Amino acid sequence: MKSLCAVLVAFASTAVLASNGASVRTCAMERLAPGSVRPQGWLLKQMELQRDGLTGHAEELYEDIGKSDWLTGGKRGGQFAWERGPYYAKGLTALAFALDDSTLKAKAKRWIEAYLASQRENGDFGPKNRNWWANMIVLWTLRDWCEATGDARVVPFMERYFAFQRKAFANGDSFAKDSPWAVARVGDEVDVILWIHRKTGKAEWLEYARTVVAQSADWTGYYHNGGRGGWGPEGYRAHIVNFMQGLKTPPMKWLLFGSDSDRTAFRAALSPDGWAMKMHGRPDRAVNGTEPLSGRSATQGTELCATAEHILSSQVALEALGDACIADDLEVAAYNTLPATLSGDGRGVRYYCLLNQTECSNGNLAFCHNGNAYFCNVPGPYSGFGCCRSNFHFAWPKFAESMWMKRAGGLAATAYGDCVVKTPLATVSETGGYPFSDNVRLAIVETTGGEWPLFVRIPGWCEDASVKVNGMQCASAKSGSFMRLTREWKKGDVVELSFPSKPVVTRWKDDSVAVMCGPLLYALKIDAREKIVSAADCPKAKKDAHGVVHDMELGFPMKELYAKSPWNYALVADGVDGEPQFQEKGEGLDRRLAVKAVRTGYAGWGTMRVDAPARAEDPPPSPVPAAAIQGRAETIELMPIALTQLRITLFPWTK
Repeated sequence: MKSLCAVLVAFASTAVLASNGASVRTCAMERLAPGSVRPQGWLLKQMELQRDGLTGHAEELYEDIGKSDWLTGGKRGGQFAWERGPYYAKGLTALAFALDDSTLKAKAKRWIEAYLASQRENGDFGPKNRNWWANMIVLWTLRDWCEATGDARVVPFMERYFAFQRKAFANGDSFAKDSPWAVARVGDEVDVILWIHRKTGKAEWLEYARTVVAQSADWTGYYHNGGRGGWGPEGYRAHIVNFMQGLKTPPMKWLLFGSDSDRTAFRAALSPDGWAMKMHGRPDRAVNGTEPLSGRSATQGTELCATAEHILSSQVALEALGDACIADDLEVAAYNTLPATLSGDGRGVRYYCLLNQTECSNGNLAFCHNGNAYFCNVPGPYSGFGCCRSNFHFAWPKFAESMWMKRAGGLAATAYGDCVVKTPLATVSETGGYPFSDNVRLAIVETTGGEWPLFVRIPGWCEDASVKVNGMQCASAKSGSFMRLTREWKKGDVVELSFPSKPVVTRWKDDSVAVMCGPLLYALKIDAREKIVSAADCPKAKKDAHGVVHDMELGFPMKELYAKSPWNYALVADGVDGEPQFQEKGEGLDRRLAVKAVRTGYAGWGTMRVDAPARAEDPPPSPVPAAAIQGRAETIELMPIALTQLRITLFPWTK
């Protein structure tokens, strides 16, 4: 047996030849089949709440899902025949296998059978002809189903459809003739076509992938340089959901063509030095968009759909490129923006996530779209347009899928959190309470034996990580890389990872400050007074002849939230480095950051905007002058934004 060796790796995919001589790069890693990773601990609880809440009851709550033309074969059209049903089924299927839940699997099978039965003789499928964009969503669901169950009908179904589509394109059809969404989201289909190529070994599908990706919006140029983002042939690139969904397209193009600009586009899109983050970025690695890209205000928001697509695009890019920084991004999106947008009980969503969320009411938000009368910030089943409450279902299970991947004949721990991963090579139990703890423990439960590599990610934010195997310290771990541990792994082997975190202050609009600690963004929790939205105020809810709202009887009310604790704080920057000083308190979910703060009404801080009465004023320019301070300094405690509903995340500060 060879001695343990640890080497740092930054893989570059290699080019391989298809049967016709055309080269295509192999992915750096490979996704595991749905259900291979089973969440545990806090993550499991979030997904169980989703199962028992909106995902488990969506077909009862939403007519455009429960009575979708995709299921009924009807011809109602509109949202009944377009994306909402397929969006939901995509998340339903992923969640069913992540939780190994027989009831959800039965619900998912109903959708799968309807999809497969809808294929026509020409290869097209679904309730509408040439439904290019919505069909892309269905293809993802069918692939997941095939990978989880081995259903032999899926690959021939897809080949017939792609043959039909190829003929249509040869006769002058295109995604552009369908909708801007199809042009913007081509990467979703290319990923499935490349999967078909790998499954069948047929070079024709590799060439077809190149044909299809040529119809895509130019995401690589946009992420690097900006440019036109409106409606039209560029696929409305400034739309926040398209922006996040488009992130998967450059990695697909890099696999097909090998361009360096495609290789670096994902990183450019979310780089702190890039145009998008400088103009619209947030400390949770999201981009404000309501619905167009919308600046850096603390009370602008990002759409729940965009957060879900950010997670999924990160999974695709991570598989293709193998870059540790993508997994850093994936964790920040999943552990901050996603739970901060969902209700804590799994029974509500918010269309938009605001960093400074001091009220959730149906008042005027003065956004480009969905200003009022859409309940865009009100937790409940009907917040905003129907896309987000249909689409978010896949976010948690796709994150869970992304936590482990195959790599170089072994396994890679890509994103951390309590879980059990089971593969033919090995079963590994992951514990420690991450991200609410700095420690991760990987225990080999079963293995087939022999020597194989285990890759562990060293987060980019951690400068002094420690890696031990069976108590033996490994070589120094490089921040922002994968460490390769190769040995003959045996049952009972344990890898201990320590990622010491410390509070880090970052600067934003008007020199306001945000606080990260490890992968978590911290916020001041505001105590909330709840107001149940009445039937008269929520016309979207189902009502019987007597005006009774059934959804509320089922336990799915709309809840307006109003602040009942103070939030007009400025942090006191009294450290020798001119930054606020933090004291860590508690452990796990009770971990807090204590910091000195003062209250102030400077420049309207602590009040709601006149032009947008459902949004707070932005933090005033810092430093806040001493004359504007109210009272004496006090100690406040910040907690992870994931555990808040009302909050302040971007603070002014004073000396």
